[in-house]
Amino acid sequence: MLRASDLLTQMSSDFGMLPGHLQSIVRTAPIRYKVFYIPKRSGGLREVAQPAREVKAIQRWLMKRLEPMLPLHDAATAYRSEASIKKNALRHVESDYLLKMDFRNFFPSILMTDIVQHLEKHCGQQYDSSAVRLIAYVCTWAPKRQGPLRLCIGAPSSPLLSNSLMFDFDAQLMLAAEQDGVTYTRYADDLAFSSRTSGILANYPDLVANIAKGLDYPQLILNARKTVFASRAGRRVVTGVTLTADRRLSIGRERKREIRSMYHRSVLGRLSPDEQKELAGLIAFANDIEPGFSAWLSKSTDL
Repeated sequence: MLRASDLLTQMSSDFGMLPGHLQSIVRTAPIRYKVFYIPKRSGGLREVAQPAREVKAIQRWLMKRLEPMLPLHDAATAYRSEASIKKNALRHVESDYLLKMDFRNFFPSILMTDIVQHLEKHCGQQYDSSAVRLIAYVCTWAPKRQGPLRLCIGAPSSPLLSNSLMFDFDAQLMLAAEQDGVTYTRYADDLAFSSRTSGILANYPDLVANIAKGLDYPQLILNARKTVFASRAGRRVVTGVTLTADRRLSIGRERKREIRSMYHRSVLGRLSPDEQKELAGLIAFANDIEPGFSAWLSKSTDL
C-alpha cells in the first residue's frame, strides 16, 4: 500500500525534480491557480480557475495512475475517449419526449472531503489515508485562498474525478430509467432523459432530487430554472444539438444562419484571422453533426 511519501518519491523521480522543490509545489498547490471568466451561452460569466503548469503536470500524473481504479458509469458521456456531444445526442434521437436538468455550480460543489471518501472507497487497497489525502489536496482549489477546498473548471483532474464521484448517482438513476424504458445520459452537469411514452418523464425531477439528496457524497443542488420539458412537436436540444422531428441531428437554424453569415463575410475578405479560425471550427462542428454541411453552405450562400 502506497503512502504519501511513496507518491512524492515517485513523482520526484519521474519529474526529475528535487524533493524539496516538489514538496513546496504540492504544499501550495490549491493556491497556484489563475482565475478568469468566460461568457455563458445563457448569459452572464462562468468562473474558470486554471492551475499553474507544474500543478497541472502533477494532476495528470496522478490521474494516469487513478484512472484504471475509478468507476465510470455508461450514462456519463463527457470527458471520455471518443466521447462527443454528438454521441450524447444520438442516444436521444429516436425519442418523442425530452427532459433536461442540470446542477448548480457542479464542479465547485465537489469538495476535497468528497474526493477523500471516494478514493478511500475505490482505491483504499492501493493507497493509504495519507496518499489519498495528498491526491485530493493536490487536485482541489482554494478560492480566494480560503476553504473548503473544491474542484474547479479548468483543472485536468476535474473531469475524471467528477465523473467517477457521480457513479452512484448515475447507477441509481439508470436503474430507474431502464425500468421505465427511459434513456438517461449525463454530460458533466447536463442531465437528459428521453422517452417515446407521453407523461412518463413527469416524475423525474422529483426522482432526481431525491437521489441527489440521498447520496453520501457529493452534496449537489439542482438548478430548477433549467428544468425543461419538450416534445417532438417543439424544439428539443441536447448538449447544443437539435433533435429534429424526423429523428435526425441538426445544428439548428440559428447556428446555420450564424455560419452562413460568417462564411459570406469570409469570402468577401471581411473576417479577422481569429474569426477565420472560429468559422473553421464552426464548419467542422456542423459537418460532424450534419454530414455534407459544407456542400450545402457553398451552394446556399449567395455570393
